[in-house]
Amino acid sequence: MSEKIFSEIIVETILSVPFQENGYLIYQLGNQDCLIVDPGFEPEKIIERVKNKGLNPVAILVTHGHADHIAGIDALRTVWNNCKIYIGEEEKEKLIDAEQNLSAPFGFAITVAPADVLLRDGDKLDLAGISIEVRHVPGHSKGHVVYFLRTNSKPILFTGDVIFKQSIGRNDFPDGNPAIQIEAIRSQILSLPDETIIYAGHGQTTTVGTERQTNPYL
Repeated sequence: MSEKIFSEIIVETILSVPFQENGYLIYQLGNQDCLIVDPGFEPEKIIERVKNKGLNPVAILVTHGHADHIAGIDALRTVWNNCKIYIGEEEKEKLIDAEQNLSAPFGFAITVAPADVLLRDGDKLDLAGISIEVRHVPGHSKGHVVYFLRTNSKPILFTGDVIFKQSIGRNDFPDGNPAIQIEAIRSQILSLPDETIIYAGHGQTTTVGTERQTNPYL
């Protein structure tokens, strides 16, 4: 678990060990409201951290509906039942369909609560006092979105599984497409400022500039 501060916006990475998946806790100093990104298979870690900080989750931001990024949703909603689920409009069925979210094919069928808010490319959100831009970046899954936060310091981007440090996400799933994924990364992510910090669904943080210069897939 790690914590970084960007102009009073704090980002904490909370690792879910079974799939080495990164969930994220986001909040501002002096504001009890917080956001959770992609809660995975160990939601108790997130719950403990949120309670220890005295925070109140107002939204679960889902980048895409694969099981390792949604498995913790119901546990969080049991504790904070007013916390709304946000997901790209083309991913909504994955929350409630174990075949589409790939849990059933791997032998552990999981479904969670349906979405409260469906997102489209270009949507602007104001949650927990934080302004967020939604960008549609398909290819890993058809409705995959990323969340872009402008701050007074370095911009922040939560990318789920479309791009990783020195790599990109798988695109061989039923609704994946390698050509679309590469083009979407170039238009929707590499168009952002070089200093933008990438918080990916798996692995280490990186920056847009670093990936532009060194990612072998791009």
